Amino acid sequence: MTSPGQRSLLSAGLFLSLALMAGRLAGFGREVLLASSLGLSEQADIAIVLLTVPDLLVNLLLSGGIGVALVPALRAASPAQAAALFRQASLAFGALFAVFGLCFAVLPGLWFWLFAPGLQAPTQWLDSWMIYAIALAIPLAALSGVSTAALNARDRFFVAGCGTLFFNLSIIAALLMAMFWSRSYLSLLCAGILAGALLRWVSQWIALRGGAPRVMQAHHGLLLDRRLIQGFVAGLASASLLILVPVALRAGASWLGKGELAAFNYAIKLVELPLGILITTLATVAFPRLSEAHDHNDATAFDGILKSGLQRALVLSFAVVLCGIPFVDAVVAILFGAGRVGVDGLAHITSLTQIALLSVPWVGIASLAAAALNARRLPAQVLRRTALIMLVFPLLCLPGLLMADPIALMGALPVFHCILAISLMQALGREGVRSARAQLYRVLSCLFAIGGVAIVGWLTDVLVVKPFAVLLPGSLDIWRVLLAGGVFAGAVAAGLLVLRFADRRRR
Repeated sequence: MTSPGQRSLLSAGLFLSLALMAGRLAGFGREVLLASSLGLSEQADIAIVLLTVPDLLVNLLLSGGIGVALVPALRAASPAQAAALFRQASLAFGALFAVFGLCFAVLPGLWFWLFAPGLQAPTQWLDSWMIYAIALAIPLAALSGVSTAALNARDRFFVAGCGTLFFNLSIIAALLMAMFWSRSYLSLLCAGILAGALLRWVSQWIALRGGAPRVMQAHHGLLLDRRLIQGFVAGLASASLLILVPVALRAGASWLGKGELAAFNYAIKLVELPLGILITTLATVAFPRLSEAHDHNDATAFDGILKSGLQRALVLSFAVVLCGIPFVDAVVAILFGAGRVGVDGLAHITSLTQIALLSVPWVGIASLAAAALNARRLPAQVLRRTALIMLVFPLLCLPGLLMADPIALMGALPVFHCILAISLMQALGREGVRSARAQLYRVLSCLFAIGGVAIVGWLTDVLVVKPFAVLLPGSLDIWRVLLAGGVFAGAVAAGLLVLRFADRRRR
């Protein structure tokens, strides 16, 4: 029987997943518009770099330092202290990232060289006001990171998750304006990025103001103490290393030819959709509860939350991989087939996506292990191990770069996440390793159950859907995607049933 804590975890994860699903789907809308408008071209590469700057900062702040440092502090503080801490953090981080924005405005070429060293003179496509728009979006991204941490600390995950939706909708509106009216894609894209960053922060600020106590007349001193700043630095550093992995892959892909950066971006975005909606949300929701259990010295609750998260992450990730690889070509064709991406480009994106999908289970394990270590106030452990493994990452990328082989370069992604997941699980201590070994039987049982459903789905695709495609109304790719959705739902249900049966048998 599911405990109240587990039900709360699942319900909170569901609300966050819904918000993130809407945001991720809107993000896919913007990628599809980019692909249909610019294809796999140099302008597409530049557009992706422009989107990467604020996106990267938001992901760093949400996944790393601000969340790791602020969420436990805000949950432990009184309402008045929490409001004062939020105000101080907004001022501090807003000012810090305003400096980064100034650096972008003064030296945009340096930023382009960092994110896409293979591009030739990318700033020639940009006017001064376009650069300033991106520069202004950078501190707004930092303010959104603080407000998102405050909302997560109050278990208001849905409101926080909608920030990505607002940002992406603004960009979609700008791209649609470019398609139907001006064709000035890069200029309107920059305007959309600035408008989206502003809308995201304002919407979250309004949500916080609705329940925030008034502290203007109270003086609480400086609440950003040394321990909080150290936690922020360690969390930000470890998260930045992880988030820079796909950025580094795209940068390396820019050396392989025009449009390769865009192809890698589309493939990685396809994989990030199930990761962001289904997998890493479990770690986001579990982290505040793990922190609270650790603060109350409740080892039983801590282990139960971690165990539940790991089990569900593995079920979902196995289903994503086994049901995704056979059908991802249909998804790619629907999303990118109507634009300037040709048949060869679609096949290339499909191959890259299939390789990248292999990283999904390892990301799920690593994200929950990192959440558990951060909840124990051990962000330095996460940082040290992540930094050490990042030293190996260039070696993993080297074969693909030397052979100029995009598939080999993308293969570095799942290998990196596999090594990181094993290392972080070991950092949890002997208890974590023993727990992982104890779950081996359940994991294998889930894998066989999910694999059985996936094989049935694949046989249905090969023996029924494709041979009788002429009898089906509409596009074959749409029918195959619908089949993939049904197979995925069946695979997840089978995995969860195996887990439930194992729990009952254990009792």
